Amino acid sequence: TRMDLLRHCCAFLIIISSVLSDYVIRINRFEFRIEDHELIISQSSIVEQDSNRSYLSGHLIFSRSLSDIQLFTTMDIQRPKVSRMRLFEKKMDLCAFLSNNYRSKFVRQLYINYMAFINERPKCPLKPNFNYTLHRAYVDDGNLPGFLPECHFFMKLEFSHKSKRIANMVFTGELSSPN
Repeated sequence: TRMDLLRHCCAFLIIISSVLSDYVIRINRFEFRIEDHELIISQSSIVEQDSNRSYLSGHLIFSRSLSDIQLFTTMDIQRPKVSRMRLFEKKMDLCAFLSNNYRSKFVRQLYINYMAFINERPKCPLKPNFNYTLHRAYVDDGNLPGFLPECHFFMKLEFSHKSKRIANMVFTGELSSPN
């Protein structure tokens, strides 16, 4: 539904963002784990803290061209004195995202922002032996809603090709007031 897509996009922005007008987003963990070492021949994932902003950097190199990639993502939050809550669980076509084929204005904004930090705009099929590099990614705080609660967040993204999991990515962090 439209609301699920909106929640998905909000959560993704939280992960790669660092500053809200009323909050600080700190990413504590950013990991990319390879499941298919024959397909993904090199990768890195780094999170840097600079003032009140978290920056994400990394790279990916595939051994062969790749299309038909599915992304399954979940995000949970945990607020103080409240049990952990699942915000969303969503499956999407990664190639559709890379070609900016989503109708949602919010998803298109995410696409535009995300692509600003990559050395070349990826499109399917993904190129073999090409170094796709993400450099110090963050999201402009103007793109985020101001109604988000203070919380810890946990996000997992699983990438699959032809029903075989090829990699997963994990983000954890916290959304807190700047003081």
